[in-house]
Amino acid sequence: MSRSPTSSSPEAYDDVAPIARFPWLTQRHLVFFVIGWLALFSLGSLFVANPFTSEPSASASPDYWHVMYLHGLLVGMVGLLALLTCGVLQLRSMHTRMWIVGGVLFMTVLTAVGGIFDRQVPGAEVAMWVQIFGFFALDEICIVLLLGMIAEWRSGVASARTLPYVSAFLGAFSMFVAAVMGHLAGWILEFGNFPSVIGSYAGLLGEKVDDFEANLVGSHSHEMVVAVMAVAVSIAAVQFGYQSLTGRARAAAQLGLAMVGFGAAIMTVMYVAMAFAPWGPPTLFTSAGGTNGIAGDDIVTGVFVMLGGLITLVAVVVGDARVRALANGPLRLATLWSWVLLFATVVIAGYTIELNEVHFGAGDASADGAANDAVYTWLHQDLGLFLMPAMVLVMLAVARFVVPRHQDLIGWVAIAGTTVTFIGGMVFVFVNPALHGPGYDISMIGLLLVGVALLATMWYGALHEAGGLPAVEARLREAGGVGRR
Repeated sequence: MSRSPTSSSPEAYDDVAPIARFPWLTQRHLVFFVIGWLALFSLGSLFVANPFTSEPSASASPDYWHVMYLHGLLVGMVGLLALLTCGVLQLRSMHTRMWIVGGVLFMTVLTAVGGIFDRQVPGAEVAMWVQIFGFFALDEICIVLLLGMIAEWRSGVASARTLPYVSAFLGAFSMFVAAVMGHLAGWILEFGNFPSVIGSYAGLLGEKVDDFEANLVGSHSHEMVVAVMAVAVSIAAVQFGYQSLTGRARAAAQLGLAMVGFGAAIMTVMYVAMAFAPWGPPTLFTSAGGTNGIAGDDIVTGVFVMLGGLITLVAVVVGDARVRALANGPLRLATLWSWVLLFATVVIAGYTIELNEVHFGAGDASADGAANDAVYTWLHQDLGLFLMPAMVLVMLAVARFVVPRHQDLIGWVAIAGTTVTFIGGMVFVFVNPALHGPGYDISMIGLLLVGVALLATMWYGALHEAGGLPAVEARLREAGGVGRR
């Protein structure tokens, strides 16, 4: 694979258009295009389904159109992740960058446009195939990203022989596996038992074709979002100075990244087994005759990937006084805080509900906490699994492409917005699940602040001034630290 340019500066890669015919199509420009596109697409989702009313109960079947529209948002987030991964890990192959840049643009637009019209199955074949071509581009991005990372490993560069690099690779591989399971689930949803080998295989599992498809959907959705988290926290560690850590801070970061990588590997095996074999993870800490308890896959993803990510970011952001003093505080803190709120929403609140299913009902509309459970069903997804990881990626983009003098404002507004949104969500789930009660109002204020942070990111990102990470690296080198290679 061709390698150019040779400069070690991140901007030497992010500001060079890998497709010569389109000199404006740099990674920097595409990053802000994707952020803006996703912000507009999120606003559009309010006209498709108000998230506050989208889940009548935890056991309700998801609305097909809502799910496919949401794919238009989430696939773009994966594209943003791939672009940032290329830059942060300095994948030098211009072939890798060319195929990822082209794939992200193709994928983001097609998947979103298709999702607007892919309302039913069967019956919306044109829109469905528009989305499918976008999904194929997602496959291409994952494959090229993995090949690019393998090429860096084989070249022997020191940065490719680190824990963040390995955990990012394992997360990217898990993303690809999840995407393949999603394709198979979509095929069955559209064509049913064709070819008949699908039904034969389902019969070997002692299941119907519909059950097999449901298992694939469950494994695909659960694995994809956590795999994105694994890659995101790995590149965040590199972005914010993992290589310059020393002593206990470095040991803690290594522990966290080892947990993330292990969790990504184990969950991949687990979700494949749940989809293709007659096996399910055990439920732990059961009570009330087995009604209460935490699902085994939730233990793996919550403890290893999410807790491991939290340990990693704490070590990187607050664990090394020298690095902390040189780097931008509010922005790094906003990245860590988004992960803290992710962990609190998905793991702490989620485990609390799972250990008290007698009250929350697990989809039983007659349970005392059924309304609260219905709110949590969409909230943990939209807030904990989607919004907070997206904010981590946005903060990484700000660190790379926005000059330091504007980063503090974005960081503080992001912290305020995510905090208020989280508080509103918890009031909504555990205090008052009324549709237009205090939880709703507080959450709306928080989301507006998040929107302000995104607008500020777009505005200041358009300035195209050099800054962010290179300035931090220069100060680290002046202080005798080890810059990122």
